[in-house]
Amino acid sequence: MRSGNRCPAALACGILLGWVLMAAAVAPARAQEASYVGVDKCKLCHLEQYNVWKGTKHSHALEALGDSKSKPECLPCHTTAVNGSKDPSATDLSNVQCEACHGPGSRYKNPVLMSKGKFAANREQARQAVLAAGLVLPDEKVCLGCHNSKSPTFKGFDYASAREKIKHWK
Repeated sequence: MRSGNRCPAALACGILLGWVLMAAAVAPARAQEASYVGVDKCKLCHLEQYNVWKGTKHSHALEALGDSKSKPECLPCHTTAVNGSKDPSATDLSNVQCEACHGPGSRYKNPVLMSKGKFAANREQARQAVLAAGLVLPDEKVCLGCHNSKSPTFKGFDYASAREKIKHWK
């Protein structure tokens, strides 16, 4: 076989092998779409933050709807992870839980990623790892997703003062 000439069968096998390896690499990412784990999982490691949350209006957001609980247009902002197939009042995702602001936790809740030791050893590297795994650090834009004039009870929103009311970080 001369240099530069390739066997068609070997080329086909190489291409096929490449596709198989790419599919294998992509499959776990697809198989592990991020999902919501619920506040009860979050509080196992973040009890202090959970206790702060319990004292906020977010922890009672569904109750605040009163008779409007049956209005589907209200549920996305008064629950966590509402979708058409579930009644959020019958799940553990009622109210505005951690993941409503921080994103679905199935990927970043891993104790290896959220290790206090990793954060102590290299805070920025650990921070980047949980962000890459899907943790959202909410900003004003995240809050404005619900706290806006589309709400029938909207009375304005001051991000700076609202942020202080929910402050659960050090």
